[in-house]
Amino acid sequence: MSDSAGFLLDPHAGVLDELLRRAAGEGLYLIARAVDRRAQSVSVVNGRTEEVASSSNLGLGLSVFTAEGTCAFGAVDGLAPSDALVTFRRTADTARVAARMEATPTTAFLSATPNRSRIPQAGRRSFQSVRIPEAETRARGLDEEMRGRFPGLSTRTSLSFEREEWRVVRSDGTQAAWAVTRFVSSQAMTAAGSDGEDGSFTCRATLSSPHFDALEDDSARRVLQLRAEGAARRALALPAAGRFSSAGPVPLLIDYALAKGLAHEAFGHAAEADSFRSSVLARDGRFRRGERVGRDGVSVIDEPLRGDHADQPISANGQPRRRVEIVRSGVLHDALTDLFAADGVGGASNGCERAQSYRHPPIPRMSNIRIELENARPLAAPFEEMGPEEIRRLVGDAGLLDRYPRVVYLSGYTGGQVNPVRGDFLFNCQALYELTGRSVTLHRPSAFRGSILGALASLADGFGPLHLDAIGTCGKWGQSVPSSGGSHAFVLLEPNPNVGVGA
Repeated sequence: MSDSAGFLLDPHAGVLDELLRRAAGEGLYLIARAVDRRAQSVSVVNGRTEEVASSSNLGLGLSVFTAEGTCAFGAVDGLAPSDALVTFRRTADTARVAARMEATPTTAFLSATPNRSRIPQAGRRSFQSVRIPEAETRARGLDEEMRGRFPGLSTRTSLSFEREEWRVVRSDGTQAAWAVTRFVSSQAMTAAGSDGEDGSFTCRATLSSPHFDALEDDSARRVLQLRAEGAARRALALPAAGRFSSAGPVPLLIDYALAKGLAHEAFGHAAEADSFRSSVLARDGRFRRGERVGRDGVSVIDEPLRGDHADQPISANGQPRRRVEIVRSGVLHDALTDLFAADGVGGASNGCERAQSYRHPPIPRMSNIRIELENARPLAAPFEEMGPEEIRRLVGDAGLLDRYPRVVYLSGYTGGQVNPVRGDFLFNCQALYELTGRSVTLHRPSAFRGSILGALASLADGFGPLHLDAIGTCGKWGQSVPSSGGSHAFVLLEPNPNVGVGA
């Protein structure tokens, strides 16, 4: 059976059923997670293939609870019945030892509702249909096209293909299964400084899809081409650009990629229930539900989206994942909670637990997170066709350049740091543009910094429809999972002394 027609883990159902029988016979509660992950990728650098990679992981993770509620976690590679039973025995023994040592118990699992959902992959093609020689040819073609059109750039083009399938069973009768497919085409263009100009500058273009054959679609190929062209032009122009000089608070326009970084790193992590002992969005270990933190119409929302890069419709503990409105029209509304953290922070479980693999215990994590504003203004053209001059006209038509002598536009997101205890963030962008009534001036990348609550309070306007395909990888407690999200094409932050650009 191909993976597009069914579930690859179905033949291993007997192993999981036997583990459930053993747990019931010993008066234990079991959550078992079987995972099958397969990935292939190819990378081309300056027209030459640099790397071809393939990986496959299959295994089992177990959370075993005693009657008192103490827990132990164990994992094993593969799904051989004998190995699974040995792992169960060792994990059960460890849970009993934890009970004798008076480890903190939990009985939150007893409140879970049984779930028997089966959600197949959204992608059209099976993983077995991916042919690396064909992918390599495609990557080399994309890479050579950019080098030919933009001489002087160093280029890196990568194509990756992944299929991940999970099956979660629990002692309460839960039998949940889901599969996700991920395709990513990524291009990085680097321009080096010369004649005394220091440093090099890299700008990136990415396209994600659940479909392994996404680049056979003319519209998807066109989107990637426009994004790559824009990134190439920015990279080539940056060595000659100057540095931005800030003179106090200014209005900031950020694109949806940087808005995703803000939503994910600043707001999302601070709303994860396992951080509430020190999060700026919590007080005395509980989410500050009901407190106003932004303007009317400003919302921060996390929810899994079908076919999205970070899609996970069911939690790693087998619960349906729910839509979470972290901020609803300016007011803190709900937190990212899991089966075990919900009671302690004063809320119900939203099924937000994720795990990198069967080797990792689940913890509260985001899926697709976005900033959304009511009454967003329309765009005159698709996002990929909005160059700096078009963006200057956009903010001018909105009256911003009549109210302010300049608007600073930050383009792209390249990572950053957040301290959820103090509520501070510092992000990096790909380029910075100073927009005035008469001109556009490109500046080298500069830090976007400030306080989480200051940024929430400053969000004022959105431009264009929601764009939710800004992707990345989220690291937390030694686990990395796919992330995604965005906002409207652009969002505006009004001048605020606690939010700015530069050192």
